[in-house]
Amino acid sequence: MYVAVRVADLLKLPTFKLSHTLAGVRGLIREVEYIDVLEHPDIDVLIKPRVLYLTSGFAFHENEQLQETLIAHMEDIGAAGLVVEPGRYLTLLSSQMIEEANRLQFPIVELPQGAVFANIIREGLEQIFLQQSAILRRSQEIQRQLTQVAFSGANLQKISQTIANLMGNTIIVADQNFSLLSFAFWEKEHKNQKRKAYVGRTLDQYLYNLERTGFIDKIRKTKKADRVEVLFSKQGEQAWVVVPVLVNDEILGYIAVLEDYHRMREEDWGALVQAATVTGMAIYKQVVEEEVARRQRNDFLFHVLEGQLPLGQEVLEQAKSLQISLHTTWSIIQIELVNLEEYRRRHFADSVQEEAASRQRDLAILIDQLTAKQKDLLVACKQEWITVLCPMTVNSHAREQAMQRVEVIKQELQRFAPELEIAVGVSRVCEDYRQLPLAYREAKETLEIGRNLDPLARVYCFWDLGVYQILTKLKDMPELKEYYEAILGRFDQLDTLTRSEFVKTLEAYFIANGNIFKAAQILYLHRNSMTYRLKRIQDLLGVDLDDSEVRFNLQFALKIRKVFP
Repeated sequence: MYVAVRVADLLKLPTFKLSHTLAGVRGLIREVEYIDVLEHPDIDVLIKPRVLYLTSGFAFHENEQLQETLIAHMEDIGAAGLVVEPGRYLTLLSSQMIEEANRLQFPIVELPQGAVFANIIREGLEQIFLQQSAILRRSQEIQRQLTQVAFSGANLQKISQTIANLMGNTIIVADQNFSLLSFAFWEKEHKNQKRKAYVGRTLDQYLYNLERTGFIDKIRKTKKADRVEVLFSKQGEQAWVVVPVLVNDEILGYIAVLEDYHRMREEDWGALVQAATVTGMAIYKQVVEEEVARRQRNDFLFHVLEGQLPLGQEVLEQAKSLQISLHTTWSIIQIELVNLEEYRRRHFADSVQEEAASRQRDLAILIDQLTAKQKDLLVACKQEWITVLCPMTVNSHAREQAMQRVEVIKQELQRFAPELEIAVGVSRVCEDYRQLPLAYREAKETLEIGRNLDPLARVYCFWDLGVYQILTKLKDMPELKEYYEAILGRFDQLDTLTRSEFVKTLEAYFIANGNIFKAAQILYLHRNSMTYRLKRIQDLLGVDLDDSEVRFNLQFALKIRKVFP
């Protein structure tokens, strides 16, 4: 990597041999683009960024106000430093100037008496111009290599690797939704060293957190490269340079440089803009191909799950063409993103994308997160639902297997998006792909019924439904509806509040096994209030709760009630 000339580099030149640093030692790393003389009191006009100034003190030796403000003013403008020559105008710098320079880490260097400014300027500029020539040669070499890789028809991964090697840093290429397309590490450093950024979840999380900070929205609006420092919990503070890839002034994707080895100079930014041009067509080609493949896979899976395709050899061949294998044992895991809209408003409030595209982006990010480590999952999404086809092994511990996979899925989502609330329904195992529509219905119905039975549980398994396993299969039978109407139909003629009160009263009564005192405690009622409600229910329904057959019918009707839409 080529680096700019810094103040410390110039102090190694022969003309600076006997000089010493008076203040701001930490500022010796400042970059220098030019050397000039500061002898005119009109410093507002003279001082420029990245310039090292030589002075005999003539401009400020009799001006106490200027002495008080000079260092802070030079720091604000971005000057590289101040080199002073003691002599007729200046014998000693004020303590205030020294203190201010140390506070701001602004370098002040003292020359030996008799130093010749012309010699210092000549040697210093020679060093600077030599370095600038090297930078120019590097820029030309970058352009040559990028042009060569562009005309070679290389894929996006090859282009990413070329850019990473040229920049000397980790490179991530993302699509317009800021989802990972490719990444590359600097080969020179990563041959024998542990990587500073990691494949899979960490890279995706980098991108996701950059999105959440609002930084990417800023680039979407300005369409210009920018740098940001982002604090991550495990990786610490990470410096990023992100360049939009533009085609016809529309953002097609992004090149993100993680400055894990070198802080990029402005010249490197120019090279990145060149790289963005080369990367544009490769991104377009890959994005189009991957998006088409994603939609085809998503649509195909839902067509299979919803029973819209004849399940035969033709379906298996279509699955194979989409790189999907249906020849395994599956359990369907239906995930509802409970607070998706609230979550999106909170973290993507400034998004300039259309609502549908924005939603699709967020779901794509979550799906990529799920499959980053669990590559055997088949995942499809629709609205705020994610459907997972989870491969299983055939044994007597199917429920335990399924719940273990659910736990891993929950952990991945919560680690990636901790504020996102989910609810999960898990089907039984199906050993044949032709049972997938049945398993899909089971997962959805399990989630629906489970949330009605226990809204706080969040994970519901078909194996745990008990009698509801049967009721979900029979809920469309008119006889079931007729049975319910005969037992509890009169409840539905009541107002909403009274109906809800009576249903909860009966449920508490049965949970307490007919013990009125315990039932009253469940509902936080007085025993007399509980007795009064039960009498009203018996009068309304014309039943006697002391009759075991009546109690069975009422309990069963209450369960039927929970499976109706």
